[in-house]
This record gives sequence, C-alpha cells and structure tokens, in this order.
Amino acid sequence: MLAPEFGGSIVSWCRGDQALIKGRSGEANLGCFPMVPYCNRIAYGRFKFHERDVVLTPNFPGEQHTIHGTTWRKPWCVESQRANEIGLSYEHDALASAQSGWPWTFRAEQTFQLTQNSLLVHLRVTNTDIQPMPAGLGLHPFFPAPERTQLVSQFSHELRVDREGIPIDQPRLVGSGDPLNGGQVGEQSIDNIFLGKVVAPVLQWANQPWKLQISASEELPHTVIFAPQAEGFVCIEPISHVPNILNATMAVGDLDDMQMRVLASNEAFAASVEFITLENV
Repeated sequence: MLAPEFGGSIVSWCRGDQALIKGRSGEANLGCFPMVPYCNRIAYGRFKFHERDVVLTPNFPGEQHTIHGTTWRKPWCVESQRANEIGLSYEHDALASAQSGWPWTFRAEQTFQLTQNSLLVHLRVTNTDIQPMPAGLGLHPFFPAPERTQLVSQFSHELRVDREGIPIDQPRLVGSGDPLNGGQVGEQSIDNIFLGKVVAPVLQWANQPWKLQISASEELPHTVIFAPQAEGFVCIEPISHVPNILNATMAVGDLDDMQMRVLASNEAFAASVEFITLENV
C-alpha cells in the first residue's frame, strides 16, 4: 500500500498475513520513505558547498538538525501505473527551494516493482539546476520487531553517532562484525551507521513463515540501523553517503565512498533496494 501524498511513502507491505514493512505508532503512513537529496542529518541545517553558505529550514519538530532530505513530507505525483508497478515523481522547484532552504532545483523519482517474492524500489535524483549540486539517496523502512526478532548482518566498520545523531568516530568492528553482537533486536538501543557491508542484512521473525533480505545496489554501500530498546520496530536504512558528510572533518581512512555525489546540471544519480522474502526455515 502506497501513500504518494505522504512523502511518496510505502504505508505497509505484507506477504499473506505477515507484515514485512509497517510504520511505527503515530506515523502509520511512513512505513518506508525515500531520503532525497541527502540522507539522515545535516548538523544544524548548515553547510558550505563550493563557497556557498547554505542554511536549511528546520523540518522536524524538536530536532535542531535538518533530517532525511526535503521530499519525505511532501506530496509526490503518480507518473505511471501497471498491474505490479507504479512510478512516482517529485519536483523540487524554485518555490520548494525557497521554503526548504535547499537552493538547487531537482527532480526525484521512485519506481516500485512487486513480484511474488520481492519488492524492488528504484530511486533517482536529477539535478535540474544550472549549478552543480551535492546529492545523496537513501531509503528509510520501518520493520516490525516483536520479541525474538533476529538481524543477521556483517560489516567492517561502525560509524558511531552522538546523542543528536551526528557521526563522531569510526572504529573497526571486531569479531564477526555483527552490530548486535549476537543479541536480538530491541534488547538494547542501537542507532549507528555501519560501513563496509560484507553480507546483505536479513531480518528473521520467530513463528513467521517469511524472513526478509534487504539487498541494496552498490550505490548504497552504507547502512543505518536504528532500533530503540523495547519499542517494537527496527529501521535498516541503505544510504549512499555518511550523514553530515558536508560538514565532516573526520578522516575517512581506507573507505572512500562516504561522500555525496556532485551532480552537474541535468546529471542524474540512481540506486535501488530490493526486499526479498525467503522461507523462514
């Protein structure tokens, strides 16, 4: 079920009676939404790009940093619709630039393709401005996480964040590279970025027929995992760049894919995420 009018979001997705994507309490319409033209936070909504000082309009109540881009609370248009496919678009025009503070115009597109075993989401952003524009893409899904939910994943590095969600340091993961250290989702709070993906994350629910693999294209190499303790949901967010990278002063070490893309006028950047259902055996 889609809600183009609510940020071009997926409200929910089920296979049979099993909910696979579902918005958290109080935000039921935002089961999964796109992050365009940047992912997660920009500290205090300020950055400098090509000697241009940019000040963004606050876009989330109680949050001093701008968050998740400029499209996730805006209405999208239905561009095409077939039996198992639908295309949406959003135009960030001069008026939207003035309202959001993001000074470049751009066009964002999403295509959803549903098969018996998977949901494939294509993302695309095109710089329609005359000036070069920094650009990123990401997807922000919410998954149900009742008791005994397992997340199987493996990464090489963790990018830890402070209490306000801004990256602060980058230690290498040890052992198996499991962000949860073998624990279950919801046993402890987690809200960090994971780099150097080794295997695609898989969510596994107890006493359910399906588990779910989150497979992102190479343009989305990093993953935010957000799971507040005992709140019954987990976000596993494929992203193209490190949050707040426009202000970052940290060394990137041996990882060279943290930056946002810089799109020339009329240049596009695309990525995709596939949610694949697997038998839970």
